[in-house]
Amino acid sequence: MSGNPFGSFIRHRRRTAGLTREQLASRVNLSVSLIEKIEQGTRPTTLANLRILFDGLDVPPLQRRHILNLSLPGMLTTDDAPTPAPTPADLDDLESLGHPAGFFLIPAFTAVAVNPAFEHAFPGTGPGTNLIEWILLNPAAPAVVPQWRQEAHRLVCAFRTLTPDPSTDVHTLELIENCGKSPEWERMWATTIPEADQFRDRVLVRNPGRNEVQPLLARLYSPEFPDRPWWLLRLIPPSQG
Repeated sequence: MSGNPFGSFIRHRRRTAGLTREQLASRVNLSVSLIEKIEQGTRPTTLANLRILFDGLDVPPLQRRHILNLSLPGMLTTDDAPTPAPTPADLDDLESLGHPAGFFLIPAFTAVAVNPAFEHAFPGTGPGTNLIEWILLNPAAPAVVPQWRQEAHRLVCAFRTLTPDPSTDVHTLELIENCGKSPEWERMWATTIPEADQFRDRVLVRNPGRNEVQPLLARLYSPEFPDRPWWLLRLIPPSQG
């Protein structure tokens, strides 16, 4: 992302909501000139302004943490720091879950680690797997995910929402270039779906052994103690939710 990630995000979010700067300023009780300076990156972003604008634009928690990390590096993690490897205790926690689960980096949905149940449910996944690439390019994906196009479009739209300025990040550009091998990519990248659908909490998965379709509840958790740069994704059978 650019050197002004928060400003780029707010501008993108404001325009997506169909708001002018004047309308946003009235909603959050900030001056139009301040919002303009924040969007252009000529005014440093404060934590107070982050929260005010997040609230005014109804930014979901997942996006808040991601943009906060980019805007105030060092408060959570730094973009340049390598992703630490999960500790044995982290992996024990992950493998203790009987349902599919994994540690994922946002916004590219790249796996840091997944448990055996996740690898069984989604063949071909593992550490380093990008879920967007997997669902678009892995031949197993349409068989495992009955609503394949819908789920792929959700992932692509969520990625685009979390990456309002993709042209300035080399890893994002590499991901986009690779996903471009899918004939579905251009349409999915160029069109959008409602945010509520992008981040909804249910996914249908076909058991590769029994050929049964099961709804799973998707839950994302942000590790706080100890703090980790990844998110815990759990796909829970409804009876266990």
